[in-house]
Amino acid sequence: MREVFNPALLLLARQYRGASQQQVAKDAGLNQGHYSRIENDLLPDGPSQESIERVASALKFPPSFFFQPDGLSGLPLSVHPMNRKKEAVGERLLKQIHAELNIRLIHLRRYLRAADIQPDIPLPFIDVDEGGGPQEIARTLRRAWLIPDGPIANLTDYCERAGILVIWSDLAKGVDGVTMVVRDLPPCIFLNRHSPADRMRFSLAHELGHVIMHRIPSDNIEEEANAFAGELLVPEKQFRKSLIGQKVSLEWLARQKAYHRASMAFLLFKASAVGALTRHQSEYLWKKLSALGWRTREPAETEFEHELPSVFPRLVRHHCDDLKYDIETLEALLNTKSDDIRKMYGSYLGRVNSRLYVVR
Repeated sequence: MREVFNPALLLLARQYRGASQQQVAKDAGLNQGHYSRIENDLLPDGPSQESIERVASALKFPPSFFFQPDGLSGLPLSVHPMNRKKEAVGERLLKQIHAELNIRLIHLRRYLRAADIQPDIPLPFIDVDEGGGPQEIARTLRRAWLIPDGPIANLTDYCERAGILVIWSDLAKGVDGVTMVVRDLPPCIFLNRHSPADRMRFSLAHELGHVIMHRIPSDNIEEEANAFAGELLVPEKQFRKSLIGQKVSLEWLARQKAYHRASMAFLLFKASAVGALTRHQSEYLWKKLSALGWRTREPAETEFEHELPSVFPRLVRHHCDDLKYDIETLEALLNTKSDDIRKMYGSYLGRVNSRLYVVR
């Protein structure tokens, strides 16, 4: 079958590099109008091989990248910003995130040719209204996943057992996590590898809420995902019991953080929400957190270990260790240059002992 140039992937590559049409045309030695026609698929006979090679060189992609048949997925339902304000994520940043996620999905399709993922716990979709609201849906999920009372020891493991791929990425500053649900792939939750463990864990729960509850965007999906995450990680009934006879202080919040594996800031918010604090007490503690700089980064002595994903890293290592792919073979498989492969998957490329990747 004759390979066909895919102009959508040209736009993708340009956005991934954060470049303008003018910049790419200049670097490729092409007229900007001509380049624009290539990207918008307006040339009756398609671009010449020479033009493709020039553009590929300018964008630092192999020419083969632009002949893949993959379609593109639109922006996810939400981008989970660190400060919880969607408007904090600018349009250019969204385009770069969109481009990288689509490139990763293209790679994932290639990786999955050598693997099979079979979940061993259910991954339901529950409508927010029909399910009784986000908190009730979180309680339903805990029952469906047979999660015992108390803190969830490893939420990442539960997500992976349900068939979700949890993938650490160098997401742009200001973005904690992104969910991508595509028809021909398992649900993917991308997390910012630079986030502290407590923030990453809440982001994972938040994004899981999108997977479970949301198919169509609305004005309330962020608040609903936050409510789901809060109840999933720190069930209100148990939390209320822990407050009986207790004085909420920074020391108490630090102890509860170690137990619940949730941030002090979130626990303070929850204590206020359930009526355990007066307005004056709540404001006093928030001011103390701010004065100590703990609203930005909580003290190192309260931090706990990150939950490491295992399924996606094993998938990459399977190619390196079991299938004996070297970097040149990976370049051919992924139609991506080695520098970008190392940037995206570098920590998983080492030759280490691993089992054959089949998740049952």
